[in-house]
Formats: sequence, C-alpha cells, structure tokens
Amino acid sequence: MKPAAEYDVVIMGGAFSGSSAGIILKRNHPELKVLIVERTEHFNRKVGESTSEVAGCFLTRVLHQSGYLSARQYQKHGLRLWFCKSPQDSVCDLTEIGPRFQSRLPTYQLDRELLDEHLLEEAHQHGCELMRPAIVRTISLSEDAGPHTLEIHPQEGQPRTVTTRWLLDASGKAAVLAKKLGAMHSYADEHPTSSIWCRFSNVNDLDSFKSRKKFPSLMKEVKSIRSTSTNHLMGHGWWSWIIPLPDRSFSAGVTWDRRLYEPPAGPSPVSRLKAHLLTHPVGKLMFEDAIADEDDVFSYKNLIYRADRIAGNRWVIVGDAAGFMDPLYSHGLDFCGHTVSAATDMILRELDGQCVKETVEYLNMAYPKSWRTWFEALYKDKYFYLGDAELMRAAFLMDLATYFIGPVRLVYSNPDYEWNRMPYDGPAGEVFGKFMAFYNRRLAHLGRERLRKGIFGAQNHGHVWSPRSSFSPDTSAVRILWDGIKVWLKAEITTALTPAQQTAPIRMPTERLVEA
Repeated sequence: MKPAAEYDVVIMGGAFSGSSAGIILKRNHPELKVLIVERTEHFNRKVGESTSEVAGCFLTRVLHQSGYLSARQYQKHGLRLWFCKSPQDSVCDLTEIGPRFQSRLPTYQLDRELLDEHLLEEAHQHGCELMRPAIVRTISLSEDAGPHTLEIHPQEGQPRTVTTRWLLDASGKAAVLAKKLGAMHSYADEHPTSSIWCRFSNVNDLDSFKSRKKFPSLMKEVKSIRSTSTNHLMGHGWWSWIIPLPDRSFSAGVTWDRRLYEPPAGPSPVSRLKAHLLTHPVGKLMFEDAIADEDDVFSYKNLIYRADRIAGNRWVIVGDAAGFMDPLYSHGLDFCGHTVSAATDMILRELDGQCVKETVEYLNMAYPKSWRTWFEALYKDKYFYLGDAELMRAAFLMDLATYFIGPVRLVYSNPDYEWNRMPYDGPAGEVFGKFMAFYNRRLAHLGRERLRKGIFGAQNHGHVWSPRSSFSPDTSAVRILWDGIKVWLKAEITTALTPAQQTAPIRMPTERLVEA
C-alpha cells in the first residue's frame, strides 16, 4: 500500500494565483492540508497592474475582495489612448480615445505588492500552511497513484522533504513545472516584444491644476477623471502605460516590437525609459520633473511564452506559470482567474473521489487553443498599427465590444460554469475569435500600407473619440461593435483610394522604418 501523502495540495508560489488557489481550496474545504511555498520574504514592488473587467469580476465575485479593493487600491475608470505626430505637439492638439464618463463595472489599478501580501495573508488565515522564504529544489512527480515528493529549502533551517497528493504550480514567470517537463515554449520570433518599466514619484497628473491651466482643452469633452484611467501613449511599434498607485506614485513603462522600434539610447534602462516618455507630449507633461525609483526598475527582452500542457497526473499549472502574451489590454489576470478556478475545481472533485481524466484532457486542449485565439485576435502584428489613431479607434471599439459580448458577459451571467472553462471556448467563441483575428490582420495590413503611402497617423491630431456609451455586457456592446466595424470599413476605403506615397512618413525620432 502506498503511504499517505503529508499534504493534500502543495502550491508553489504565493502571489496572486497561488494565494487565490489556497483561499478557494480552504474556504470550500477547511479540512484540507494545503502548503504554500513562497520563495520571497516579502513581495517586491511589482509593476503597477491594471485589471480588466473579467479580472475585476474574479476579484470581487469569486475572491470577494470588494471591501479591501475599495479601501486600499484605486478604482480604474477605463482605458484611454493618446496619439501625436511629433514630440513638439501641444497636448491640446492630440487625438484621444477613451470613455467620456466613469466605468460601469468594477476594475482596479493594482499595487501588486500590497494585493499579493493581502491575499497570501488571507490564505494563511483560512488555514494554509506557509513556508516563506523557501525554494523548491527538487520535484519527483508520481506516475501512478502515489504521492509527489518535493525537497524544500527554507532560507533558515534544514531542508525538508514533503509528499503531496496534488501539486499546483503558481510560480509565475519562473514557470518551474513547465520548464521541468520541457513543455514551455517562447514565441518571440512571432511577437518579438521587450519592455522596461519603473515607478516614479513627483508626477504631474492629467487632472492637476497645472495640467488644466496649461492645456485648457483637458477640461472639455471628457467628464471623467483621466488620472485613474490607464493612460496609454501610442506610437508606431510601441506603447507606454501610465498607471496610478495608492501611494500617489505612478508605474510607467514602454513595450515595443523590436522589428519596428527601439527606445532612445542611454546609460541605464530607467534613463532610456524616461527619455522615451519625454518623446510624447503627454509623457513630457507628466514626467518632465518626475523622479524615478532606481530600486524599482525592471526589464524583459521577451514577454511572450506558453506551456503546451498545463495538467497531468495530479499536477496542474496556473496563471503566469502557464503562459503570458502581451500586457496591452491587461488580460494577464483573466487567465489567472480562469486557470485557478479550473484547477481548484478539478482538485476538489478528485479529492472527493471523482475521476478527472476528462478535465485534464480538456485543459491540455483548451488552454493552448484559447491562448492562441486571444493572441491572433488581439496581439499578432498589432504593433504595425498601434500608432495610427483611426486604426486603433476601430480596434478599440471592436476589441472591447467583442470582449464584453463574450468573456465579460459570460463570467457574470454563468460564473459556476464559465470560470472553469477557458475564454473563447465553444463554437460561438471560435466564430468570434476568427472574426477578431481577421480584422486584426486587416488593420495590420492597413498600418503597413499607410506607412508606405505616407498617411500613417494622419488623424493623430484634433479628435476626442469616445464610445457612444460605457461598455456593458449587454446589447449596447453590439452597437459599439457596429460602430467599430464602420470605422474599420472607412479606413479600408480611404487607404485603398490614397495614391502612392505623397509625403514623408509620420514617425517618432527613434522609430525604425521596416518594410514588411
């Protein structure tokens, strides 16, 4: 007879996904023996993170963190995009895309250091055992009904060998289990993106007296607070985020496609980042006198990766340990919510004596398929048209409308079923995914054509484009989708009718011109 496992579940990683899994497991079955192994003594000051509506639903209706989030984090009021033609432009002249009023569904600007510590403490209060700081050195996965074995090295004390029936990998970008199994792959050739980010203090926000006095147009058109939106500065081949945090600092970063753009040269990543921010009029307005936190600078060369399989014989991978594609639309925590929900449901059913073989097969099929659908629908070659306001207006309307018609509506209307499935699952999701991938390819093509013809960014001045209403998971999203389709079709016609290049292409000083 096989010896009984010491734990029912061992969770590698105590940040968002790991602590969420611990909370769900112990909240539903307090008798379970759950161990969380976290390698850090204290979570560092991660990049500021903006949630989508799906992640907001997971935080407020699955984890029930509404009270904490309202007291300790900023509520987000939509996504807004800023376009320019040159660094010397006046902010009054720029084209702006974003909501005119406040958002309808809960979303948040997150200081992940605070949130992760809070969730891990709550998991501990629910009864999860915590080893911290500690590193899992060796993993021996069982191929039969016997327990898995892990050798854990705490920072202080002797190494410890533990056995567990289930192993849940929430190790984030370290992707411990996927790498061990040879299941992790980079897609950098297809999506060669890099990123630099930092936290800044002494930032002049867009709603300050100074900003509004200097640029009176900021008081017109838009009635919502811009500072608590996620503000994106847009350019050909790159975009920058500006996210406010509860201590009044701002997280700012740049993500770029290496085929198309390279930030200004400089002696350090943070000097390159700040120099880049100052090439955009909004960035200059906000960050000219900003002070960078030199101890809070991060960079990645390749952002995109994915595991080929995320479940097996009583092991499962969740969150960023399973994959990541692009931060543009802040969908990272969406996949965290779906994978954590599916994993914990599977674990609880198996511990209750049910066979979960079909669920393992489903996850290994559905996760890579869903990941690929999202990538082709939203991100593949998008950097070829990011800096063109008209093309991004079409994408903004269509991308967000289809998101609300599909994933947002589903997790709110049928949470018990949808959270355990992968996004864009099923026949309807497949149809929407193909439609989105089609118009994304067309917009990328139009971006190339406009660059070739010298009309890229022609409407980057003089517009404030807001959706006809705030996005909601109802029929209003269908009307907004139609608005986006009309903008797209108009762009197709105007691009086709424009003759060969008439003027020099509109581009930022450090932008690369790449024929593709």
